[in-house]
Amino acid sequence: MAIKKTIFCGNNFIEVDFPDNTRILSAPPHEDVLDDPRKATLEAIRKPIDHRPLKDLVKEGSTVLIAFDDLAVPVPPMAPGTDNRQYVIETVLDELYAAGVRRKDITLVCANGLHRMWKRSELASILGPRIMKEFSIGQIINHDGEDPEHLRHLGLTENGYDVEINSRVIDADLTIYVNVNWVPFNGGWKSTIIGLGTYKVIRHIHNNEIYLDEAPASCMEPKRNMLHARIWEMGRHLEAHLRGMGKKIFQIETAVNSKLPVEMSYVVAGDVEKVHERTLAYLEKHKTIDVEGQADILVFGVPDFMPYSMGTCINPVLIARMGLGYMFAIYENKPVVREGGIMVLANPCIDQCDPIHHPSYVELWEEGFKRSRDAAVLYDVFADEYANRPEFVHRYRFGYGFHGVHPVQAYCTTIFPKKHLSEIYVGGCTDNNVAEKLEWKPFAKVEDAITAAREKLGRDASVTFLSLPPFFLPRVH
Repeated sequence: MAIKKTIFCGNNFIEVDFPDNTRILSAPPHEDVLDDPRKATLEAIRKPIDHRPLKDLVKEGSTVLIAFDDLAVPVPPMAPGTDNRQYVIETVLDELYAAGVRRKDITLVCANGLHRMWKRSELASILGPRIMKEFSIGQIINHDGEDPEHLRHLGLTENGYDVEINSRVIDADLTIYVNVNWVPFNGGWKSTIIGLGTYKVIRHIHNNEIYLDEAPASCMEPKRNMLHARIWEMGRHLEAHLRGMGKKIFQIETAVNSKLPVEMSYVVAGDVEKVHERTLAYLEKHKTIDVEGQADILVFGVPDFMPYSMGTCINPVLIARMGLGYMFAIYENKPVVREGGIMVLANPCIDQCDPIHHPSYVELWEEGFKRSRDAAVLYDVFADEYANRPEFVHRYRFGYGFHGVHPVQAYCTTIFPKKHLSEIYVGGCTDNNVAEKLEWKPFAKVEDAITAAREKLGRDASVTFLSLPPFFLPRVH
């Protein structure tokens, strides 16, 4: 008897009849919530890990930079008025004021990295009305990775990686970072190095070299993944520079539960690396499940929302990024689907792209894909060009557009999945041209795609359905 499941397919839900022996993987129960997030935050900043209490780090006249994760996380977003960043920053501000710090000496910067900048009305949705009223336009800003007046190059790491950072981190008496962890991919040194970094930095960790490795560890495994190793090397270089100035970043990390919408369930503060160790342990405890054996066929629904489509529409390159770069990569040890297996994703594959927020995505999809469908080649050909094209730089700095290099970096995450899998099928497809341009095989129904996959791999081919969101991490044995 078939197993009926309702799954995401773009902006809609569809009901799918799965084979009766389908393995269903879903998030473990995790509905913990902090009864009083502000009280928990206050305790964390007064008793930090391997750091002095926040109030002992500042005094009257101290300048403070409060950096925070942008609206790309978490996915799906938190309900208005319940955002971790609002709870934490409001609590931090009260502690700073009590220690004598003047409001005029505090700057809040959204650590958007090479993501698009966010309008003040959008930032209000995560910061809340109090913070928006207290601070002027010039005090709540977006990071600008192309602003020569506010960037500082700190030299190269031992392996030759650039460390270039928002100069406010260097100039402020104290930098506080507030983040939201919903998967192990985020947090730690990635917060500052990427969120407040530049193309010179990010080119070292988002490129085709990272994904051309024979069997790269998942980006959800920070202790094994090359991307995270490079970030950590850069972070320690920054740390050493700040230490020489008598400074140290004060990291505040939070986590969310698995309810929809998610809620704040954890907070810890102090030393960047020690704090992140605690966060990773928390995520492993609450977000990880053990899975025996890899599947022949992996199925999941791809919604039309993801970190880079918040406040706009998804486009074909982002569908590929979401399906192959994120959802395929949600695993520990080894992929949920075996080498040579088939992945079936559900999405209508609409041919659309927002020219305001994704200007270089339009260029890559309409012109770049004429040159090649190979993500590694596309990166080599277009990364530096798109990163430096004047119109893309202008759109990033002044027009709420993603940085020019972003689409080729995003598409690089498809390299390993496409090499690992024998086929990629997409069910619920309404535009076959889009699927074929992505080198996927389109099907009108998910059931038809599963049937075709079994015809290719064998009637007894095993099927696993990954039920997302909420997000979790299968540890595959």
